[in-house]
Formats: sequence, C-alpha cells, structure tokens
Amino acid sequence: MINIHNEKEPAPGKEFGKSELYTIAVGTVIGAGVITLIVPGIKYTGYSVWLAYFVAILLGMTMIAPYFFVSSTLRCGGGLYSLLNNLGGPRFGGIYAFVSLTQMFGTALFGTSAAAYIGDIFPILGTPTAKICVGAGLLTFFYLVNLRGLNIMAKIQKVMVYFLIAALLMFAVFGLIHAKNPIFTMSDPDWLTHGWGITFSEEGKIDGGFFGAALLFLFSTNGYYALIGYGRNAKNAKRDIPKMLLLTTLTLIVCYCGPAMAAAACMTLEEYGDSTTLVFAARKIFPPVLYVVFIIGGPIMALLSTLNTSFANYGINMGQQCSDGWLPPVLGKKNKYGVAYIALTIQWVAVTLPVIFQFSITTLTNLVQLAASFYAFLNFFGFMKMPKLYPHAWKESSLHVPNGVYYGFCCASLIVAVISVWKTLLSMPTWLAVANVVMIGGFSLLSVIRSKTGTINIRTSVWSGNAEDDARVEEINRELARKCS
Repeated sequence: MINIHNEKEPAPGKEFGKSELYTIAVGTVIGAGVITLIVPGIKYTGYSVWLAYFVAILLGMTMIAPYFFVSSTLRCGGGLYSLLNNLGGPRFGGIYAFVSLTQMFGTALFGTSAAAYIGDIFPILGTPTAKICVGAGLLTFFYLVNLRGLNIMAKIQKVMVYFLIAALLMFAVFGLIHAKNPIFTMSDPDWLTHGWGITFSEEGKIDGGFFGAALLFLFSTNGYYALIGYGRNAKNAKRDIPKMLLLTTLTLIVCYCGPAMAAAACMTLEEYGDSTTLVFAARKIFPPVLYVVFIIGGPIMALLSTLNTSFANYGINMGQQCSDGWLPPVLGKKNKYGVAYIALTIQWVAVTLPVIFQFSITTLTNLVQLAASFYAFLNFFGFMKMPKLYPHAWKESSLHVPNGVYYGFCCASLIVAVISVWKTLLSMPTWLAVANVVMIGGFSLLSVIRSKTGTINIRTSVWSGNAEDDARVEEINRELARKCS
C-alpha cells in the first residue's frame, strides 16, 4: 500500500550558496576521466581530440538539458529519488529506490584509483597491501566527513575543487608552452587519424574515430545533473542551481578541452606509445615538484572530490527512500547533523569491500554506467509531464520556453541516452551486459512487490512555490498510488 503525504516546504537553506553549489557540481562531474581518457582519445582521433571532447561536453549537456529547465521550476529536497517520485509517480520512484542500490559499489573505484595514483608518487605505498590500506582509508575518511553533515562536506569540497581546477589549468598552460604539434591544422594527417565517424575492432568494440572519441568522453561530461538534489539546502534553489549547472558546463570546456589541447600539442602519437594517462605527459613537461603538485591536484583531487559528493548524494537519496518505506525505515534514522548515518554506514561497508578484495575497476565502472543510463529512460517520462503537472510554476520559470522547445530538448536528451547505453553495452562482455539487465529487471520487480505487500508512506519533497500546482500533483500521485497498491 502506498500513501502520499505532502511535506510543507521548508525555509531556504543556509548552507549552500553559489560557491558551494558550484564546487559540488564540478567535483561530482570531474573524476579521473580527464586524466585517463585523453590519451586513449588521442589514439582514437589524433590531434582533434580537443574538439572531440568539446563535442562530448555538448552531448553531455544535451543529455541532462531537462535538468536545467526543471531546476529553474522546482525545488527538489530529497535527491533525484524525490524528483522522479514526483514527476514520474510512485512506481518509478520505487524502481529508482531499488536500482540505485547498485550505485553504491561504483564509489569503490574512486578509492581504488586514488590509491593507485598515490602509490605512483610514493613507491612505499605502491604495494598491493598498501594500496588496499590507502584506498580503504580514503573511503573511511570521507565517510566520516559526510557523517558530520553537508556543511562540512561542502567546505572540504571547495578546497579540493579549486585545487583541482588550478592543477588542470596548470597542465594546460605548461603543455601549450611545450607545444610542437599542429593541433589546429585540419589538413595535417595526424589531426584526424580515423575519420569523423566510428571504427570498430574485430571484436565489435569501438576503437577509433572522431565520434568514437566523443562517445569515449561522454560519460565524464554529464554527472553534474545531481546538483538538482540539493534544493533543500540551497539558499535560493530555483535561481542558483540552474546558473551553477551552466557555469559547470563552461568550466568543463576549459578544464577538459584545455588539457586535451595541451596533451595533443606537447607529444606525438608515437611518443605516447603504450601510455594511457596524462601522467606520462606530465612527467615530460613539469619539473619534479610541479609534477607531484599536479598528481595531487589533478587525478587525486578529481577522484576524491567525486568520492566526497558520492557519499553525500547517496545519503540524501537513501535517507529519503528509507523514510518513505521502500527500504527498512530504521536505515533512514538521522544523527544530530541530519545525516542518515545507518544508510551511510552501509554504503561505507559496501564500497570498502571491493577495495579490500581488489575488484576490477573496469567491472565497477560498467556496473555504474548501465544503471545510470537506465535512469535516463525513467526520467524521460517524468520530464515530459512537467509542463502539464506544474503549468503555473513552469510559466514563471526563469528558463521558460515554449512547450514544443522543451519537449524537443527532452527527446534530444533521450536520443543521447540511447547512444550512451549502446556504447556502454558494446564496451562490456556479453555476460556482464546480460547480468546488468537481469539485475535491473529484478530490482524493478522487487519494487512492484514491495508496493503491493508493504506500507509505503511517501513524503513529497518537491516544491514549485505555487500552492495550486503542488496540490494538483499531490492528488494525481495519490491516484497513481491507489492504482499501484
């Protein structure tokens, strides 16, 4: 049985102004991809890699475009779960609640990868046992940080993200100073080495082409949509969140395309050889001290800032899911800082175990990507309903456009999501793809069973600022809840 309760809109938050929201968004989206993908991208397409990354950023922005419009219309207080629950209905919210359980394991890859980079700087920490200890230690540190509340999380996030941006800009500047390749000369044979399209290996995997490189980069360009879930804590959610989403897009252009230009300009394809990361180029262009600064500020801060917000995002979403009853309510119990500490502890255990048992980073990444792509299909149906569910709030939105234009953005978002799913399926073994689909289907079925056998008390935590719109949506969702029960 599903019951719907209307939660009164709380006062604006005091913790998150523009700078906090900006660093959360940037830290969430800039992970290790900028370090680990640019060199493979050069091998895919040549010196045009910087343009391929620009195209990927535009595709990523297209994929999450509906969030720009929705965030200017609605204040979301319970993470992405509450948004989907409100726009898509309780059945979709339940599916999200269970499928999102798979996402916690993906957080482990940030601790594992950061430990690997630290081992490169300090050889004494490069042994398998030391990497396990460092990885588990980093996960534990950010678990403890997030137990202290979002305010502490945001303060640490600001320091890490500004350090990260400075490191990436430093690489771009030094790399371009050492430039020797014609990265803007389209007639050069190494500018576009495999054509504008996609090339495939004998195994059917994407292994080259300009658009192939853009798809390689795509997953690293769209994670900042999660910022919409911080509406409860934002000082002015409907004004600041869409602005910070746009500013994050511009930041990605600088912090992704700049290093991509530098990496392509300072070394030839032959010089990269078997190298797969920017670390090799960094050794060539930086003095020893600045090389260490770059490794700490670049790949390590990229991983840790994403790790930090991963704990925060999971805590917000799972806390609400437990309170609503999809998961055992006791797991959503909060400490004095407003953190669902039992749920967060479960996440900490779940992400530490893969580090201890040395799970494959590739497997963890594939597990996260397919589930994340699945959300895009659920969200599409909710996004398409938004103008009719909230006609008054939508009309007053600072990003209001004619409905036809908005629906066009939603459809474009879905198309990019379909392409992303296709690329993800190609990149993983068949057995893993089948296992992912079965797992998603199983969790979806579990949500249906739970809605019919348990008691779900959903507290709506999405607010439009228009009482008439909010009351209409509440009644619509109550009717949907009756049909689902």
